[in-house]
Amino acid sequence: MKHADRYLCVVCGRVFPRGQGIVIRVEDRELAFHSSKCAARFYKMLIDRGSKEVISESIRLARELGNMLERRREATSKKI
Repeated sequence: MKHADRYLCVVCGRVFPRGQGIVIRVEDRELAFHSSKCAARFYKMLIDRGSKEVISESIRLARELGNMLERRREATSKKI
């Protein structure tokens, strides 16, 4: 929720100024979190309540990110 140039955290209700916190735009709405802890709490609740599609997509994304990290590690490791 947005108040002029301030946001309201959707998890804890704390008001914080624009330029701080985490604001994610989804379709035509904004999800505002005053801290990464509140964002993590929100997404944990989303996964816990999520449909099989949400959970499957989350697992698929985690695998992709893990593969990307592994490729990056291999690319930067010393080769003797």
